[in-house]
Amino acid sequence: MAASLLSIPIMLLLSVLQSVAFSRIKLIGGSSDIILLAIVSLAIVEKENSVFIWALAGGFFVSILSAMSTPVVVVSYLLIAWLSFMTHRFLWQSPILAILLSTILSTTVKFIIDIITLQITGIQFPIAASIGNILLPNMILNLFFIFPAYLVFSDLVRWISPKDDFDA
Repeated sequence: MAASLLSIPIMLLLSVLQSVAFSRIKLIGGSSDIILLAIVSLAIVEKENSVFIWALAGGFFVSILSAMSTPVVVVSYLLIAWLSFMTHRFLWQSPILAILLSTILSTTVKFIIDIITLQITGIQFPIAASIGNILLPNMILNLFFIFPAYLVFSDLVRWISPKDDFDA
C-alpha cells in the first residue's frame, strides 16, 4: 500500500529528472530512460505486483512531458513492467541476468513501439539508421545506468516495506 502511494511523487520526480537531466546525457542519438530503468528495477526487487502501479504512474507522467500519446506511453511501460516481471519469474535464481535481459528486452520493446507509433502518425524513420543511431545507444546507456538504478530502488523498496524481524 505504501509503495502504491509513493509511486506517484517518485515517478513524478523521476519523469522531471528524465526530461531535465537524463535526456541531456546523449550517446549519438540515444539517451537513457530512467523511468524504464525504475520499472525494470522494481520488477526485479518487488515481491508484489505493485510494479504495475509504478508503471502506470510513470507512463502517465512521461506522456505529459512527451509528444507521444498517453495510451501508447502507458501501454509501453505496462508492457515493460510485465516483461521484466516475467523475466524475473523465469530467472529468479539469477537476478543479475534477469536485470540485464529485462533491460535489453525493455529497451528494444519500447523502441519498437515508439517506431511503430511514429510510422502510424506519418513520421518516417529509416529502420537501419534508427537502430544504429537510437536503439543501440539507448541500450548502452540503459545498461550503464541499470545497476545504480537497481541499487537505489532495492534500497527504496526495503525502506518502504521493511520486513519484520519476526518473519522467517
